[in-house]
Amino acid sequence: MTKLGLTPKQKMVYDLIVNFINSNGYSPSYEEIKQLIGSNSKSHVHRFVHQLKTRGWIDFGNGRNRSIMVVDS
Repeated sequence: MTKLGLTPKQKMVYDLIVNFINSNGYSPSYEEIKQLIGSNSKSHVHRFVHQLKTRGWIDFGNGRNRSIMVVDS
């Protein structure tokens, strides 16, 4: 699967996830992403995260919490 381009907001969320993983060694929760982007809704975060997955930038581990993984090119 090839990676598709990102909108500026998707890029912001992607960069936030990458930086969080690099700083902490694990992926952020939806609640942490929500707070970091200043959103009031986890469903807003859910939409961004699933758009990133659909576009091939991230993936999820099998049935684990904090399982967002950055996909290498």
